[in-house]
Amino acid sequence: MGLCQFSGSATQIAACIVASLPVFMAGVVLGWPSPVMEYMSAGHAPLSLSSTETSWMVACIDVGNFAMAVPAGWLMDRIGRKYAVGASAPLMFAGWMFILFGRQAWCLFVARLLQGFAVGIAWVVVPAYVGEMASIRIRGKLSLLVQISYALGLLFSYSAGWLLGDYTALAAISTCLTVVSGALFMFLPESPYYLMLDGRPEEAAVCLWSLRSYTDEDLQTELLTVKHSISNDRDKGSVRDLLSRDRRPLVIVIVLAVLQMACGASVLEAYAATIMSGTHISANASAVYLGLVVLVAAVPFALVVDRCGRRPLMIVSCFGTAACHAAVASVLWRRDVVGRSWQPLFWPIAGAQFFINIGLMPLLSVVQCEYFPSDTRALADTAVVLAVTMTSTVMITIYQPVADALCASANFGIYSAASLAGGLFCCLFMPETKQKSFAEIQVDFHKTKRHANNGAHTLCDYQEI
Repeated sequence: MGLCQFSGSATQIAACIVASLPVFMAGVVLGWPSPVMEYMSAGHAPLSLSSTETSWMVACIDVGNFAMAVPAGWLMDRIGRKYAVGASAPLMFAGWMFILFGRQAWCLFVARLLQGFAVGIAWVVVPAYVGEMASIRIRGKLSLLVQISYALGLLFSYSAGWLLGDYTALAAISTCLTVVSGALFMFLPESPYYLMLDGRPEEAAVCLWSLRSYTDEDLQTELLTVKHSISNDRDKGSVRDLLSRDRRPLVIVIVLAVLQMACGASVLEAYAATIMSGTHISANASAVYLGLVVLVAAVPFALVVDRCGRRPLMIVSCFGTAACHAAVASVLWRRDVVGRSWQPLFWPIAGAQFFINIGLMPLLSVVQCEYFPSDTRALADTAVVLAVTMTSTVMITIYQPVADALCASANFGIYSAASLAGGLFCCLFMPETKQKSFAEIQVDFHKTKRHANNGAHTLCDYQEI
């Protein structure tokens, strides 16, 4: 059972940390172009790309991510969460091999496409796996591992690219990290929700017993909770179920997915150094500092996500982001007055990164797992990845044309308005799910009496399941 041989919360945390490594690698490959473009412009890379080729090289990640979103959802329901997570490692490794040994532009295109496939698997499978492995009382905190892993991956690329200053060394160390990740995936336990969905209740019971510090009564109770959270009929969980039975949660998470990118998150990652150009701070330094801000944001999220709840945190995140983007727009509008000082521009950008990463970024992975039953969770994760990828592509693509046609401040005015609208949407339509089981969340969404009926059976022997 691998990691299931230990006990208590430590096992849950260990399993979720290992399962989050594909998201860490996603952060590495998404942050990789930033230092590499600096190497190429300085002539320190074994190949160089034109501006058009560079754009395609960056975009290939989104193409691969988009293309893998649907297969990844199918994969996690057919072979399980554990093996679907493990499938990302060989794709990522193959991509790094093309980067290490390729000396032509097409090699980078193929590498980034393969890594995009791995990123697609990571974003579809990891949030579901982490949510299903965690117990109710720490589910919110463990879901934070997804965002922390991504932030650490970005920071690794920015920092290693800055400190190593070498194209081959950066690719080699990234390859080593991929190999270590792939080896650790072998020790992952399977999700007890998937085992129950796959008709293996005895294995689900063994895994739950090993993941938690349980009494017999607690085990029986959670097994019944798992049973009532899934569909025993594997023919269910179709697109029709998602669009009819789960339409309300689907609309909410799709809006949140679009909002996550419409608030400017992807643009800040891609263009932060460009926005800071013309000030007295280097591009690499600003990237590293903003990466640190993302990690700092994890602290308040971890402290309040399971106390104050998801909804208040998302509302604060949206309104705080709106205010910071308005400040950035104002500074950019008055750039001639501000001059080359970096602080008037850096601090509102850092503030936007902070507020985005205490709610808008990490909470999406939490609620997309919590809002759906196991039979449609993979389909919902796929829909979220598609929405995020398409919105991110649009926002990144239109940034420069809008900046050229109007000015850079116009973009941040748009992000501020989108964040404000998102905050209002969360106030009106986003339900609270803290400290609730998946079954209780479904009862709240569908307004049935199923929860009341469950209470009569909580002490049943788990062998009857």
